[in-house]
Amino acid sequence: MFRGRGARTIEKDCVLIIGSGIAACTAALQLAKDKRVLLITKGELTDNNTIRAQGGIAAVVDQRDSWELHVQDTIKAGYNLNNEEAVELLVKKGSSYIQKLAQEGFPFDYDANQVLSLGKEGAHSRRRILHAGGDATGKAIITFLHQQISTAIEIITNRTVIELIMEGNRCIGVQVIDEEGVVSNLYADSVVLATGGCGALFDVTSNHPAMLGEGIGLAYQAGAILTDLEFIQFHPTLLWKDNQSFGLISEAVRGEGARLVTGNGDFIMENVHPLLDLAPRDVVARTIQTVRNKGTAVYLDISQIKDFRMRFPSITTLCEEANVNISKGLLPVSPGVHFAMGGVQTDKYGRTSVAGLYAVGEVACTGAHGANRLASNSLLEGLVYGQQVARHISKLPNKQQNNRKVDETSSRDLHCSKISLPEQAEIKKIMTEYAGIQRDYQGLQVAKNWLENFCVHKPIASVPSTQKALFNQLTASWLLVTSALARNESRGSHYRMDFPENRESWENKHIERYKEIDWQQAITGGEL
Repeated sequence: MFRGRGARTIEKDCVLIIGSGIAACTAALQLAKDKRVLLITKGELTDNNTIRAQGGIAAVVDQRDSWELHVQDTIKAGYNLNNEEAVELLVKKGSSYIQKLAQEGFPFDYDANQVLSLGKEGAHSRRRILHAGGDATGKAIITFLHQQISTAIEIITNRTVIELIMEGNRCIGVQVIDEEGVVSNLYADSVVLATGGCGALFDVTSNHPAMLGEGIGLAYQAGAILTDLEFIQFHPTLLWKDNQSFGLISEAVRGEGARLVTGNGDFIMENVHPLLDLAPRDVVARTIQTVRNKGTAVYLDISQIKDFRMRFPSITTLCEEANVNISKGLLPVSPGVHFAMGGVQTDKYGRTSVAGLYAVGEVACTGAHGANRLASNSLLEGLVYGQQVARHISKLPNKQQNNRKVDETSSRDLHCSKISLPEQAEIKKIMTEYAGIQRDYQGLQVAKNWLENFCVHKPIASVPSTQKALFNQLTASWLLVTSALARNESRGSHYRMDFPENRESWENKHIERYKEIDWQQAITGGEL
């Protein structure tokens, strides 16, 4: 771990990767064969969403399944807003990478006949979900990857990236701040954003508390194009007790036969969708929320699942911590923010619209997920597109960086006055109340006006270093809200109560965000 304070040369072939989840680590391991890799994370290595992924990885490994079916399921769940080329790449390459993982000794779950155990989740037409440790797949994967990167690459922990350093239209490095407020500049040939999602901008989420959308703010301030930011997936089933969330209850539980019920035993998904409790996540989440809005609690009835404690050990522990008695067979649930389909626009190699800047994982938008991610495609995406980014960067010639060094304490801070910003808790409250699972013009406009009280159009270079992280979170929140305002329809995970139907005029239409365009419209009073 690099924790030193002295000026330090970053070699000419260095690649900086920001993040520590499956996408970041996959890219890092592949790149380490040809480049010097520096991985930066604002907390510890385990502070990511991958470690919380219970459900598993979706992949075609069964002869009764096919990549065509997996593609069809993904696009159907994504409400046909997917980039079909991106989906095909995800599915086709995914199967071979999963097989490679198994050959390398990754501990997938097998049945009594030593055949890969395959689960089924919402909107999948086949059983194709691979697990490890029952409901601890993400933890198993990240442990597996971290063991490998610990000896292959250099790791910097407890440093928050607060700004991307630009030279003309090219990203040449990052500015970071440590826990004591010391600022440093690190330079590299290529910078890879793998910062994860934005769930922690909301009060109720399955995400790690560090997932505050800062990657979105960083890329936007650097001039990158972002797209589909209005599509935020709400997971239907977070364990809910005493008006607070205790964590995720995997969709795999419903895949094994659990049903959503009221306290009276009424099945809430009856007559709502042909797939009942395994309908697409947006449908299930909104149905649960509608019932709860009427003052009726919703439960997951697990009484039909044999050996629940053995099959779902992590969820069992979660219930015990929340004082929920599993033996009664009813787990209280509520929807919560889970995954961002939109993000920094990339091609199939993770290239953004900014030279030298790449994005991968949840912070990126390849178009693979459309308007609503298919269950268990997220870990697959990190695995596949992490490889894609690495293979592209590995082939790039090394560029001279003129022996730049890590510079302690940015001189720009000497001229920056502290600006007015809200508390993080205030942002979460606004986002939860007005940009949640059910949106409308009036509420979104309230959120927009509130966010714009805090100079969201201010250049990041003029913000004091100690405030830049929060400013990036504010920027991400504003981008999500204004994108939701711009899509006057309901599609997938984006639901507008004032526009409750899909609109033909919005078919195949994406909302792209770009700083220069947004700021020009703000100055002229145009609509974003």
